[in-house]
Amino acid sequence: MRLVGVLVSVAILGVLVVVWLYYGTGGTGRGEGAAQPPSAVPPASRVGEVRQAAESVECRINLSQIRAALQMRTTTEDTRPASLQELGLPATMLTCPVSGQPYQYDPNTGQVRCPTQGHASY
Repeated sequence: MRLVGVLVSVAILGVLVVVWLYYGTGGTGRGEGAAQPPSAVPPASRVGEVRQAAESVECRINLSQIRAALQMRTTTEDTRPASLQELGLPATMLTCPVSGQPYQYDPNTGQVRCPTQGHASY
Protein backbone atom coordinates (compact mmCIF):
# COMPACT_ATOMS: atom_id res chain seq x y z
CA MET A 1 0.00 0.00 0.00
CA ARG A 2 2.87 2.41 0.74
CA LEU A 3 4.34 1.99 -2.73
CA VAL A 4 1.01 2.84 -4.35
CA GLY A 5 0.74 5.99 -2.20
CA VAL A 6 4.24 7.11 -3.16
CA LEU A 7 3.56 6.51 -6.86
CA VAL A 8 0.29 8.46 -6.73
CA SER A 9 2.05 11.34 -4.95
CA VAL A 10 4.83 11.43 -7.56
CA ALA A 11 2.26 11.37 -10.38
CA ILE A 12 0.32 14.27 -8.85
CA LEU A 13 3.52 16.30 -8.40
CA GLY A 14 4.51 15.54 -11.99
CA VAL A 15 1.17 16.81 -13.29
CA LEU A 16 1.48 19.98 -11.22
CA VAL A 17 4.98 20.67 -12.55
CA VAL A 18 3.83 20.18 -16.14
CA VAL A 19 0.86 22.49 -15.63
CA TRP A 20 3.10 25.13 -14.06
CA LEU A 21 5.67 24.92 -16.88
CA TYR A 22 3.14 25.14 -19.70
CA TYR A 23 0.71 27.61 -18.22
CA GLY A 24 3.06 29.61 -16.01
CA THR A 25 1.86 31.85 -13.27
CA GLY A 26 0.05 34.30 -15.53
CA GLY A 27 2.84 36.85 -15.76
CA THR A 28 5.26 37.56 -18.58
CA GLY A 29 8.26 37.99 -16.32
CA ARG A 30 8.66 41.66 -17.30
CA GLY A 31 7.12 43.31 -14.26
CA GLU A 32 3.82 45.09 -13.99
CA GLY A 33 4.91 48.49 -15.28
CA ALA A 34 7.00 47.31 -18.21
CA ALA A 35 5.90 48.61 -21.59
CA GLN A 36 5.65 46.10 -24.41
CA PRO A 37 5.66 46.88 -28.12
CA PRO A 38 2.14 46.65 -29.56
CA SER A 39 2.99 43.76 -31.88
CA ALA A 40 4.91 41.76 -29.28
CA VAL A 41 3.20 38.51 -28.51
CA PRO A 42 3.71 37.43 -24.91
CA PRO A 43 4.87 33.84 -24.50
CA ALA A 44 2.18 31.28 -23.76
CA SER A 45 4.26 29.58 -21.08
CA ARG A 46 7.48 29.64 -19.11
CA VAL A 47 8.98 27.39 -21.75
CA GLY A 48 8.01 29.94 -24.42
CA GLU A 49 9.48 32.73 -22.32
CA VAL A 50 12.81 30.91 -22.03
CA ARG A 51 12.77 30.11 -25.76
CA GLN A 52 12.23 33.82 -26.63
CA ALA A 53 15.10 34.84 -24.38
CA ALA A 54 17.39 32.24 -25.95
CA GLU A 55 16.49 33.38 -29.47
CA SER A 56 17.19 37.00 -28.52
CA VAL A 57 20.63 36.00 -27.23
CA GLU A 58 21.22 34.05 -30.44
CA CYS A 59 20.33 37.18 -32.44
CA ARG A 60 22.89 39.24 -30.50
CA ILE A 61 25.56 36.58 -31.01
CA ASN A 62 24.81 36.37 -34.75
CA LEU A 63 25.13 40.15 -35.12
CA SER A 64 28.37 40.15 -33.13
CA GLN A 65 29.88 37.44 -35.34
CA ILE A 66 28.72 39.16 -38.54
CA ARG A 67 30.27 42.44 -37.38
CA ALA A 68 33.53 40.65 -36.53
CA ALA A 69 33.59 39.02 -40.00
CA LEU A 70 32.94 42.42 -41.59
CA GLN A 71 35.78 43.95 -39.57
CA MET A 72 38.16 41.16 -40.63
CA ARG A 73 37.13 41.51 -44.27
CA THR A 74 37.55 45.30 -44.18
CA THR A 75 40.95 44.96 -42.52
CA THR A 76 42.33 42.39 -44.97
CA GLU A 77 40.85 43.70 -48.24
CA ASP A 78 40.29 47.41 -47.47
CA THR A 79 36.77 47.15 -48.95
CA ARG A 80 33.38 46.26 -47.59
CA PRO A 81 31.41 43.43 -49.18
CA ALA A 82 28.38 44.37 -51.28
CA SER A 83 26.20 41.91 -49.32
CA LEU A 84 26.41 39.75 -46.23
CA GLN A 85 26.38 36.59 -48.37
CA GLU A 86 29.88 37.48 -49.59
CA LEU A 87 31.25 36.86 -46.09
CA GLY A 88 30.76 33.10 -46.51
CA LEU A 89 28.78 32.70 -43.30
CA PRO A 90 25.99 30.08 -43.01
CA ALA A 91 22.64 31.32 -44.32
CA THR A 92 21.00 30.60 -40.96
CA MET A 93 23.33 33.12 -39.33
CA LEU A 94 22.16 35.90 -41.67
CA THR A 95 18.57 35.93 -40.42
CA CYS A 96 17.06 36.80 -37.07
CA PRO A 97 16.10 33.60 -35.19
CA VAL A 98 13.10 35.37 -33.63
CA SER A 99 11.38 36.78 -36.74
CA GLY A 100 13.16 34.97 -39.56
CA GLN A 101 13.81 38.30 -41.30
CA PRO A 102 17.23 38.81 -42.89
CA TYR A 103 19.58 41.25 -41.18
CA GLN A 104 19.81 44.66 -42.84
CA TYR A 105 23.25 45.65 -44.11
CA ASP A 106 24.39 49.00 -45.48
CA PRO A 107 27.55 48.46 -47.56
CA ASN A 108 28.31 52.21 -47.58
CA THR A 109 28.64 52.46 -43.80
CA GLY A 110 29.27 48.80 -42.94
CA GLN A 111 26.41 48.83 -40.41
CA VAL A 112 24.41 45.66 -39.73
CA ARG A 113 21.16 45.73 -37.77
CA CYS A 114 18.25 43.48 -36.95
CA PRO A 115 14.84 44.58 -38.32
CA THR A 116 12.91 42.74 -35.61
CA GLN A 117 10.98 45.03 -33.30
CA GLY A 118 12.75 45.30 -29.96
CA HIS A 119 16.16 44.38 -31.41
CA ALA A 120 17.17 47.89 -32.50
CA SER A 121 19.73 48.17 -29.70
CA TYR A 122 21.51 44.94 -30.68
